[in-house]
Amino acid sequence: NHFSGNMFTASCEYVKDLIPPAQFESKMNDIASDALVSQLAHVFTTDLIPFTPQTLGMDQYSVEHWIGSHPDFQPCDIAPVSRSWFPLKCGGSYYDVDYSRSNVYDFQWSIGPRRGSAPNGRIDCTTEQRIATKDDVLFREYSYLAGNVYRWYKLYNKAPPADSWIWQWFPKGDSWLHGVQNHGSRVVQELTKPYADEGVPFRQV
Repeated sequence: NHFSGNMFTASCEYVKDLIPPAQFESKMNDIASDALVSQLAHVFTTDLIPFTPQTLGMDQYSVEHWIGSHPDFQPCDIAPVSRSWFPLKCGGSYYDVDYSRSNVYDFQWSIGPRRGSAPNGRIDCTTEQRIATKDDVLFREYSYLAGNVYRWYKLYNKAPPADSWIWQWFPKGDSWLHGVQNHGSRVVQELTKPYADEGVPFRQV
C-alpha cells in the first residue's frame, strides 16, 4: 500500500484517523526491525517482494506508506483495467499509447482495486503463479495479509472491518478474517505458527 512519489488524493474524514506524519517514520522503522527478526523465524516470507527500505517503509520511504496505512483504507483509481499503461505479462493486455489524442487513457473514476495484482515489474508473475497453491507461503508472505495485518495492529491496534475489500482481494482472506475474529492481535502468530521456527521468538504486537 505504498504510493511512489507520495502523490494521492484522499478525504479529510479518512486522513484525520492516520498517525501524524511526524510519528509515523519512527513507528515504521520499529515495525521493519521486528519484521526482519520475524523473517529469520520463518514467520514471514518474502518470495514475492523482497525486503528493502522502500518496501518496508523505512526512513524517507515512510511517507509513501503513510496515506494507505490505515485498515479502513479504501482505494480508488481513474485508470480502467483495459487502458492500463503497464505492459502486463500475466494474461493482461497492453495498449499502445496514441499521444495524438487528449483522452488517451479514457480515464474513468472508480472504487478500487480494479486489478487482480500489481503490475509486472513490481512483482514477478511467474513467482506469483508458483506460490498460488502453497499455503506455507500464502499465509506468511509479508506483502500479503501476514505483513499487512501485522502492520495494522502495530500501528492502529485494529484490523479492517468484516465488510472490507481486503478479505476478498488478498489470498486466504476468509481464513485471515476468521483468524482476526478469533485471535485479535495474536492472529499473525496463530496463523503462521505451523510454519514458524519456534527457536526464534516472535515479536508480539
